Amino acid sequence: MNDLKTKEFFRLLSEPSQVSNKEIQTSYESFVKQITETSNSEADYSKVFRLLNHSRIEIDSIKTSSLYESGGGYD
Repeated sequence: MNDLKTKEFFRLLSEPSQVSNKEIQTSYESFVKQITETSNSEADYSKVFRLLNHSRIEIDSIKTSSLYESGGGYD
């Protein structure tokens, strides 16, 4: 399984920089394509499950850290 943190989509979401909507959209489409290709080519469903779960955890982690950095949080 590839390290998802090195993917451009996660890098763009986690780094504090100005990113255009087009950049996010393009990197997201690439990320989804990679997830789809991996899911379709992997015969071991436990590996697919781990990949998808890891993706969700990474996105939740970025979302949570963004909320706390901006002074938000869960109420």
